This record gives sequence, structure tokens and C-alpha cells, in this order.
Amino acid sequence: MTHRPDRDKPVALVTGAARGIGRCIARHFAAAGHTVIVTDIDEAGARACADALDGNARAVRMDVCDEAGVAEVLARVDREYGRLDVLVNNAGRMTQGACTHTDAAAFRAMVDVNVLGIFHCVQAAAPLMTQRRRGAIISIASVSSVRGGGAVGNVWYGATKAAVVAMTTGLARELGPQGVRVNAISPGVVETDMVKDFLTPALRDRVMPRFPLGRLATVDDVAGMAVFLASDAAAFVTGQTIAVDGGFLSS
Repeated sequence: MTHRPDRDKPVALVTGAARGIGRCIARHFAAAGHTVIVTDIDEAGARACADALDGNARAVRMDVCDEAGVAEVLARVDREYGRLDVLVNNAGRMTQGACTHTDAAAFRAMVDVNVLGIFHCVQAAAPLMTQRRRGAIISIASVSSVRGGGAVGNVWYGATKAAVVAMTTGLARELGPQGVRVNAISPGVVETDMVKDFLTPALRDRVMPRFPLGRLATVDDVAGMAVFLASDAAAFVTGQTIAVDGGFLSS
């Protein structure tokens, strides 16, 4: 973040934006006219994402598990941009396995990213929004938060995403009077590299009938909802968790 942009231009910070859903969300916000702060623990990946956005983005390495590091990044945003309009808590971690085959270290790693990561980001970002009495916080949850595991299990992952939903509801109630809206998106199974690592053809055939629209989500499906929730078209929407799941939860 070395160039100072037009301070009239909205600023969106996206975590976990080096690839997958986060990268697509960054692209959609840039297309919607935002300066995008592309953050990820993968600095090279964040830079590649930002470089593809034609000068509408800045890349910075940020580990959401590092409370001091997150605070420093947000302080830099405040110094260099003078505003933060949107925070997208996208960074996430998922460990596959049956409940009794997941060790405490794996669960703790999911909690650190999926729960504490949001805690750190909101603690640092919310004051930048409340001082201007305007802002939108959007967190990526999962349909697994409702089902106690998604289409392919993952009880402990679902528990961390249920925490995301609870935080969304509480933060909306607390920050709403200060002009900040807080919502979450619960995707179903999304076509990403992470999903391809475990969604074998046989497993795909087994879960596909659970999606009434007959396909899995794309990263664009999720990114489009994120931009909508940050926009003035959603000015009266807060405290909601929106399922982008192709009807999975209705089946």
C-alpha cells in the first residue's frame, strides 16, 4: 500500500483473497468501483490477485490469526486511505474427517482462522467504520453451520461456522446504531480448488441430488452476493445470514 488513492473512492478489505472465493470477491469489488485491499497469508498469491485488478487493488500479507499483525494492517489502511467501507471476512480453514478422527490440533487450527480470525479483523476494522458511522462487514459462513456439517460431513468445521453466524447476529445488533451493517453468506459446496481436493467423482454424484438447481455454486455466485450486501441496495439489510446454496438447505 504505497500509493494514496482518491479518498472519495470506497475501500474494501478482503481476507483470504489469494485464491478461490476471496479472489473472486476482490475482483467483483474492484469492478464495482472499490479500491480493494487484497490480504492473505500467501503474499505472492495476494500480489498476483491485486496485479490482475488494473490498479484498483493493493496487496498486503496478513495472517488473520496474528492479532497484532491485523491491527497494524488496519492502522495502515486508516493512515493511507482514510477510510474503510467494507470488510469481507473470507479467510477460512477446513479439515476433513469424521468427528472422532479429527484431533484437537486440527480443530484448534480451524477455530483460530474461522473464529478468532474474524474477532481480530472486526476488533481492528469496526472503529474505522463507526467513526464515519458507515460500513459493511460481511463474513463467509457455510450451510454446515445449520446442518452441523455440510453436504459431506465436517461436524467441527460446521461448529466454527455456527460461531460465525452467532457473531454476525450479535455484531449487527451492537454496531447497527453506529451505522455499520453486518451480514454473512452461507455458501453450499462451491467449485474451488479446495473442494476439488476432496470432492471425488463418486462423492460428487452422491451430493448433487441435494441441490435442486442441479449444480454446485460458483465463486461468482458468492461474490455477487457479497457486493450486493455491501451496496446501498442492501441498506436496510443487517443481521442476516444469506444461503447461497442452490436450494441445498431446502432439500
